[in-house]
Amino acid sequence: MTTILVKNVSQELEKELRKLKASLGCRTWAELLARLVESEGGRSLSEESLSEMKAGVQDFLELRTTVSNKWKGRPSVLEEMRKSRKHDAT
Repeated sequence: MTTILVKNVSQELEKELRKLKASLGCRTWAELLARLVESEGGRSLSEESLSEMKAGVQDFLELRTTVSNKWKGRPSVLEEMRKSRKHDAT
């Protein structure tokens, strides 16, 4: 079973979650999470949002290809640090 770690939750939110867990009769946090997900039902994205996301992914993949094609040789941390320092000096 997978473990989920949740950090930086306010005390107020934790109290509310504990109350909700008790009121829904959930024995574990995983059970509460499953109930909350089920209660939301299937939310679907609009066609416009979906097409915008697909376009964004395609743009990112094209950018990745462009950068990869222009990259010369194998990158090294030392070389990139030297380049960044020269860039900062100008």
